[in-house]
Amino acid sequence: MSNSYNNSFNNPNSSRSLPIIKERVSLISAEMYKRFCLYQHANENTSEIFAYMAQFIQDLIENLKQSFAARNVATENIWAKFDTKAPAIIINILWQQYSFTMRCNFKPQVLYRENDLGTYTGRIMAIKGNYFDVVSNAKTTDDEMAALLDNEIASLYVPSDKMKDTILKPKHSASDYKIKQIDAGSEFPLKITEAICGSTIYHEEGSRKSFNI
Repeated sequence: MSNSYNNSFNNPNSSRSLPIIKERVSLISAEMYKRFCLYQHANENTSEIFAYMAQFIQDLIENLKQSFAARNVATENIWAKFDTKAPAIIINILWQQYSFTMRCNFKPQVLYRENDLGTYTGRIMAIKGNYFDVVSNAKTTDDEMAALLDNEIASLYVPSDKMKDTILKPKHSASDYKIKQIDAGSEFPLKITEAICGSTIYHEEGSRKSFNI
């Protein structure tokens, strides 16, 4: 093995290939470094928006409590919890529960846009239910992402460039909405709250063969 290794190392073809390898490796590393930097900037912007959301949602919940209390409705089931480790925000408004999380930014990813090369963005997801219940059976990040996507309401995509608008994409809609980054921390939770609290819940109904069953 030693002779084989030495012969290979001293092979003229191997020597000629070293400059080629260095050039190609340099191109690969330069491109990946560029993407890594965009990923970091997008995550910083996303974290900033998410932190503001946590503060805004506390004010939102307090206002909801006051509004329902003025209507003589008990407010024990109106609350928000913020978990910094996930990170996740869980909101409960009477019979409705939903969550926000940015635990979906494991690697540099591009938001697909038609007639565009795409933009590297971070992502904040709004999901149905309690975040921790949704991902309770996930063993890997892929499992976690699959569970989040199954329960997704909408996602806010945050570009690495602070001057670019965020994109709000509802799950079951062909349309999306642009929101300035400075406004995203308030507009995103407000729009999701309006959509959730304004939605109708229908009774579950099965097929009935006869009235005697």
